[in-house]
Amino acid sequence: MYSFVVSMPVTTLRLSEEELRRIDRIARRQGVDRAVLLRQAISGGLREILLTDAIGRFQRGACSAWRAASDADLGLWEFLDELARRGVPFRTDEQHLEALIEELG
Repeated sequence: MYSFVVSMPVTTLRLSEEELRRIDRIARRQGVDRAVLLRQAISGGLREILLTDAIGRFQRGACSAWRAASDADLGLWEFLDELARRGVPFRTDEQHLEALIEELG
């Protein structure tokens, strides 16, 4: 039987006793160890941070929907669906459309 060990950098994180209890409770419920659950939580949190940042830049007009979607590691249609889910209007002003055409063309 073969066993593979993936080498990953190690970091330290300070958590409150309550946070640690909650993490351990969820990990037991899901049948995973604490490290697996924390990696899942961090990964999900990073996705949300990227998406929130991309949406904010899009709303401020700092980038196009295409650029924001790309920066959030989403396809354009996924990004537009996420805007709709969050009630964020899609900008369609003339200047924005010209910038989009330049970016795509």
